[in-house]
Amino acid sequence: MAKKTPDSVCLENYRKLCELFKRVIPNPQRYTVVYGCGVDVGMMDFVVVRKTTYTYSNYAIGYDAAENEIVILPVDIDIEHYGAPYYLKKSEIIKANQNRMSKEITIRADRLPRKYIQFVVPECINDDEDNVTIPVRQDEEAKKFAEYFVQNFMEKQEENILQKIISLFIKK
Repeated sequence: MAKKTPDSVCLENYRKLCELFKRVIPNPQRYTVVYGCGVDVGMMDFVVVRKTTYTYSNYAIGYDAAENEIVILPVDIDIEHYGAPYYLKKSEIIKANQNRMSKEITIRADRLPRKYIQFVVPECINDDEDNVTIPVRQDEEAKKFAEYFVQNFMEKQEENILQKIISLFIKK
């Protein structure tokens, strides 16, 4: 069993993540920042063997409720280095959903490198024995992000899908 990271360290990591976001992203006061993490599973089949690789990612995710924009900033586990940010306006997102069981969020957009990104926004991570995620505590922030995401990206899509299904039956 992994040794638990103290809350003080988790809160400090969240603060460092927010500070990094503020240093990198122009006009950062527009955004509310949360930590997100994801794992990408790749498989390759050879003649006799299947090779599975896992790529772990950490993100500082900023969302602007007024503009319906999300910024995803890849960060390293030490919260010191970062990759190029992805700016996603609601109009550019092809599809967005959240798995009800795992709470994993999937966003599909043409400007993303693999055309999609998957991550979770945990309330607290404090016992990662593999050392692939950043220990954070962001209870209220994670809840607010989940509410924002569901209200602004999922409900309307579900309504649009329902409207399309209804229109198919009406046309016949």
